[in-house]
Amino acid sequence: MELAEIDDDIEAFLVDSYENLDRIERDIIQLEKDGGNGEELVRIYRSLHTIKGNCGFLPFPKLEALAHSAESLLSSLRDRNLAITPQIISTLLQTIDSIREMLSVIAATRQESDRDYTALTQTLTALQQPQPDTVTSPSAPIGESVESLDSDIASESHIRVHVGLLERVMNLVGELVLARNQVMGLSAKLKDNSLNTACQRLNLITGELQEQVMKTRLQPINSIWQKFPRLIRDLAIASGKQVEVEMLGVDTEIDKSMIAAIKDPLTHLIRNCIDHGIESPAERTAQGKPSLAKISLRAFHESGKVNIEISDDGRGINLERLKQRAQQLGLITANQAQTMSDSQAIDLIFLPGFSTSEQVTSLSGRGVGMDVVKTNIEKINGIIEIESQSGKGTKFKIKMPLTLTIIPALIVTSSGERYAIPQVNLQELIRLEVESATQQIERIYDVPVYRLRGDLIPLVYLHQVLQTQENSSNLETLSIVILQVDNYRFGLVVDTIEDILDIVVKPLGQQLNMICLFAGATILGDGKVGLIIDVVGLAKQAGVSQKQQQLVSKSGGEIPDAESDRQMILLFTGPEAAPMGIPLTKALRLEKIPATAVEKVANQYVFRHHSQILPLIDLHNIFSDRHHRELELTTETLEIAIVAPHPNVTVGLVVDRIVDIVAEPLTITGIPSRPGILFCTVIQGKITEIIDIDAVIQIANPYLLSASYGS
Repeated sequence: MELAEIDDDIEAFLVDSYENLDRIERDIIQLEKDGGNGEELVRIYRSLHTIKGNCGFLPFPKLEALAHSAESLLSSLRDRNLAITPQIISTLLQTIDSIREMLSVIAATRQESDRDYTALTQTLTALQQPQPDTVTSPSAPIGESVESLDSDIASESHIRVHVGLLERVMNLVGELVLARNQVMGLSAKLKDNSLNTACQRLNLITGELQEQVMKTRLQPINSIWQKFPRLIRDLAIASGKQVEVEMLGVDTEIDKSMIAAIKDPLTHLIRNCIDHGIESPAERTAQGKPSLAKISLRAFHESGKVNIEISDDGRGINLERLKQRAQQLGLITANQAQTMSDSQAIDLIFLPGFSTSEQVTSLSGRGVGMDVVKTNIEKINGIIEIESQSGKGTKFKIKMPLTLTIIPALIVTSSGERYAIPQVNLQELIRLEVESATQQIERIYDVPVYRLRGDLIPLVYLHQVLQTQENSSNLETLSIVILQVDNYRFGLVVDTIEDILDIVVKPLGQQLNMICLFAGATILGDGKVGLIIDVVGLAKQAGVSQKQQQLVSKSGGEIPDAESDRQMILLFTGPEAAPMGIPLTKALRLEKIPATAVEKVANQYVFRHHSQILPLIDLHNIFSDRHHRELELTTETLEIAIVAPHPNVTVGLVVDRIVDIVAEPLTITGIPSRPGILFCTVIQGKITEIIDIDAVIQIANPYLLSASYGS
């Protein structure tokens, strides 16, 4: 046999063996928990038998001998000749660790190590001898079920594909997305209807292909969670505590690269729960709690993000103790301890060097860990929050994107250069006239701020942070991007705001890795490179947290109210050029599509928006006195405001022209002028009708609301 064929056989053997070991470890933990219902014993036996059998085709005698000894012990357990004891469970787990160690050596050197496993083999053999106090009553051996017999047969609906091939396909799809963006940009300039139709089709196909390829990279989060029952068992025994684990949402899928990034942070959080959160059995009993503590792992998708929650039912976080410990370590002053809020006090555990343990143990006390957890989560554009109740427990909540390869981002310009801001950090956009900006932007304690609906938002000028030349002399408007970092917001002042695009993230070169302001780069529609802003790094560089604390501490919480309560209003022209508007909080996105992309299903106009089919409502057919307009016969490009008046209701409003987004006090100055209008107000000197979105949907198609609520 050729060396290449042997190498391929070893690779296949390693993949199969690792899968079997993961399954065995889960079953051993379950075996210890419920004493074994027979199925776990059968699965463990068959998996060990598979590993031993595969060794027969390869020169790995040590591994074969160890697997054979463990298989013999499982055979005795399966035949009810032995009872399951803690010693047997621990020895089996030790055997799994040893086999995994042997596999890692084989993966690196293609041969077995020189380590001697004779002692472990002898222990396995000795445990096979029935002891007087452990012999069970004779019973029929556990037979193998049809399901277990079929487990060795590979499912015809699945194939095994090398990760490297998937990576290459993903890179090609990324390049296709870039090419799509370039073609769409060219189409917008040429304004050719036939080209627009072809580009719209290209856009839909590329979006669907991107979505399907992304799914090939997704893995259930259980691929890392399956390690945690063993970890929790070992840590609980080491600390003298009794802990059970509950896992919800094990099938929640996440990108493979994200799984690798969160494994260590999740492991540390679990260690933290057992060491700091959960009490000893005696302490829990004295407090009226069950001696068996619980750690819960929960994962779910929400708002396009992956949410992971790790909680315990332990003692909770003592905020006063946190403050005292932080002062002892010199991390905060007594003044800061008195003025900080509860959320700020909880965030103390993320400070470098902070630990509540007085002595260093095998689990904690070195002052490193939680700061690294936060840093690693922020590297993947995630955030971590903590909820805690004294005496009831603590919950760590992590939110992060599904993937880091292709992400939606806002394209902005500053000093003639374009930058991308990940949409995950984006809250809203504000555009001010340059003449009025000087009045609306205030300086409080030398900090430039913008008053957004009663909240003071500190401002950061992008050209100042990047130390580039200001380019505002020829600008008529000032653009502010409101961004969220941790539990505070800030406004990033840029020259212009262009569009939201799906961008392909390219890593920075080694020479630029030390720059904390950028998370990567992308190729834009015109072929030029745009840098992707690291919002967390930008906030740290600009000292946003200190500015926020400065505003709160110096003002003592008494900041004068604004003259009026402003709201963000999306302005557009409706039928007969009527000025209309809706609150920006109801609008999800603005789109321009060719009318040829509109389809008609029954009597409802629809269009495909990424993976959704959204109903369209033409405002001409709601408010115009003219004849009913047929959208599919319209030749011009349609401007659409995608609105979501309720969490489970999303529609597209076809308007004549998007005008602006303004911050104005929404004061009622007139009664509704016609059905579908909430009220009239004056915005920028014009009488503007504020649309009642629910009423418009009711007029257009009542079924859209009734179907959404199941009524």
